[in-house]
Amino acid sequence: MRTTGGPSRACVALLVSVAMLAVALAAVIVLATPSAALASQPLFSDISQSAVIRAADTGETPTAPKITAKGAILIDMATGTVLYSRNADMQLEMASTTKMMTAILVLESLSLDQKVKVPAAAAGMTGSVLGLKQGETFTVEQLLYMMLVPSANDAACTLAIAQAGSVQAFVAEMNDRAAKMGLKNTHFENAWGIHADGHYSSARDLSAIATVAMQNATFRKIVSTKEFTVPLAGGIKNRLIKTSNELMRDNDWVDGIKTGSTPYAGYCLVSTASKDGLRLICVVLDAKDENTREAESKSLLEYGFARCQMESLVDGGAVVAEVPLVDPLGREVQLVTKSPFSCRLLGQDQVTGTVKLSGTAAVPVEAGQLLGELDFHQGGAELGSVPLVAGQAVTAPTIRMIMDSWNGPWASAFPLTQLLASNKN
Repeated sequence: MRTTGGPSRACVALLVSVAMLAVALAAVIVLATPSAALASQPLFSDISQSAVIRAADTGETPTAPKITAKGAILIDMATGTVLYSRNADMQLEMASTTKMMTAILVLESLSLDQKVKVPAAAAGMTGSVLGLKQGETFTVEQLLYMMLVPSANDAACTLAIAQAGSVQAFVAEMNDRAAKMGLKNTHFENAWGIHADGHYSSARDLSAIATVAMQNATFRKIVSTKEFTVPLAGGIKNRLIKTSNELMRDNDWVDGIKTGSTPYAGYCLVSTASKDGLRLICVVLDAKDENTREAESKSLLEYGFARCQMESLVDGGAVVAEVPLVDPLGREVQLVTKSPFSCRLLGQDQVTGTVKLSGTAAVPVEAGQLLGELDFHQGGAELGSVPLVAGQAVTAPTIRMIMDSWNGPWASAFPLTQLLASNKN
């Protein structure tokens, strides 16, 4: 007997099929949308304004070490942010840390494979020397290794004369460069750092010189070298050269830069180390002995890394903002972070974010399409950025979609919309 008043089996099966299809389509839509794009609250309500990404940390900060060296500074190399300073602008003798400026000028003007003969002025020099003989021939690269690794004055003199024709002319170039760099507490009297009236710098100025020098890949490679071999003239025998940087010898995470010491300058060291994308430069001037120079430099670098903790600022797929599209329907698209972003923060100040759009976005938009970037700042320092992509696809509108959006209460005055509405019905 057929039951009346209820749906047939075929009808029920059809309804079940439609329901299953709807569930499947909903699952596809969810899976096609980045997970954080489903979040309800974007990071930015107005992308024309910066937003606080992380509030200032009011907790306890690491305690700065006690430094006895007469002058010192610790900076983040990328931004110049000062993390510690002691008499940073005091004019002090800087001994062989002078050779950083010598290296800058030589690397800018001489080719590494150029051959240079040791001049008479360099042979027989005193102080920190390798005993180069007049007439010996070396490449510029070999002489740079001699000057920067064991701190050879005779190599520095050879390079200065090869570059400028005389030591005096070279020193004039050094002072000209210092002036152009805005170094108000630096003046050179020689190219290697021996004591002389009017030969001085400051911890802050030396950190600026080191920052410039470390931009050069050859310089970075040389100052991170612990030992190397240089042949004597004629290749009769080789010389094993070891670094004068005891801090680098004792700590693998330190990779430069330059030592210096004289009875007048005390013990000086410009050092550098890098962890998780943060490179610090430390300058210690006029320490009382080698052990103090090493210990205080190491403690400052460790303090810097402890103060600049690694922190996650944003997850991948986080909804940053919703921005309008060039679209007749007035639709918006979500800006979503393409990847997570973590970095070492420079202290405890708040971190802000700024949205930069690649241009005016117009339909159609594909999910994952690059639309801009989110830049992170802490104080005046730039921390980095993460790409921003479309969180969902937005298709180009069809004529029917446009007409449907126009078919509002006001549309009754327009015969065309009335005709379309009647045809639709």
